[in-house]
Amino acid sequence: MTAATAPGDTRSVVRMHGINKWYGHFHALRDIDLAVAAGERIVVCGPSGSGKSTLVRIANLLEPFQLGRLEVCGIDLRADEVTRAKRLAVSRKVGMVFQQFNLFPHMSVLQNLTVGPVHGFGVSPREALERALHYLERVGLTDQAEKHPAQLSGGQQQRVAIARTLCTRPELVLFDEPTASLDPEMVNEVLQTMESLAAEGMTMIIVTHEMRFARRVADRVVFMDQGQVIETSGPDDFFDRPRSPRLRSFLGQLLSH
Repeated sequence: MTAATAPGDTRSVVRMHGINKWYGHFHALRDIDLAVAAGERIVVCGPSGSGKSTLVRIANLLEPFQLGRLEVCGIDLRADEVTRAKRLAVSRKVGMVFQQFNLFPHMSVLQNLTVGPVHGFGVSPREALERALHYLERVGLTDQAEKHPAQLSGGQQQRVAIARTLCTRPELVLFDEPTASLDPEMVNEVLQTMESLAAEGMTMIIVTHEMRFARRVADRVVFMDQGQVIETSGPDDFFDRPRSPRLRSFLGQLLSH
């Protein structure tokens, strides 16, 4: 198995050491070793059921793991030592963007962006408003601030969800197939927003099947299959010179569509 460790890594935001995850008898993740350096953009891809989403959910402690060691933003986490205090500490440093937008339908866009920083992070209402307006401008939605989610397109709602995550000032942002539930014409606006964040040096782990995006944005691409990291490399080697037969088959099927 290839260990996905960043060459010359000086400060890792994420380190996974021998992470194993079971759902009952199903072995979902097998001996995962992964290190993500500060400012690095990692794209994780693979077939359905390969463990991609489980991997990023474990990095945010949304899923427990049964064996191994995890370090996130300097917080050391072992399978049997994940306390409530450590969960809270991780939640303050890690943001996550899901397939579904998970916006509060009864709140305006501005309220969706300010409620978390005020009630979850102790940010003053004035500062939370300033952050919200800043990040709405950042994702190109300042003119939508007073609308409710139902008045927005799917692409706009996902960009609001990204802005909401940024309002907590995370050290690491996880994206779990953020364009999977969007109509094709809305995908590009979300990918452009993510690409601009990557250009600013944000540390990101992105689960996606958008291979052109991966090639443009990723520092490294991780291929998973059957709960294992099969291959990891820079985007040029990953797409032009895949080493494993399984990756060659996956890329052949994906890029032929």
